[in-house]
Amino acid sequence: MFVLFCWKQCVPVIWGAGIAQGEKKGKALESALELLAFLEKLIHGNKFFGGEKIGFLDIVAGWIPHWLNVIEELGEMELLTAEKFPSLHEWGQNLIQTSPVKDCIPPREKVVDYFGFGFTYMRSLAANKP
Repeated sequence: MFVLFCWKQCVPVIWGAGIAQGEKKGKALESALELLAFLEKLIHGNKFFGGEKIGFLDIVAGWIPHWLNVIEELGEMELLTAEKFPSLHEWGQNLIQTSPVKDCIPPREKVVDYFGFGFTYMRSLAANKP
């Protein structure tokens, strides 16, 4: 269930908040914050989703600490802050500093380039929508 939640709920909603513009942006941000609040409750009190050791659930949600930061930048928004989601924020910092995760994540610049193309493309589609 967690896998489906992360990939079928969180990814599209957070991506949608990033590319949303105008009056749609507020509702999209609200939806993204609700999902992050749910994850905050799941991780609260633990270093990782499974407790003190990195596990499968951490890998499933592992896109959050590295990719979400880029989506926030490109989408000109702020979602995952230490003030709003302290446990989830700390989890993200723990995760990306854990071997082998830190050895496998792509350089941030490459993620910015990759998502930047997607943002431009999706926004152009939305702008040309009748």
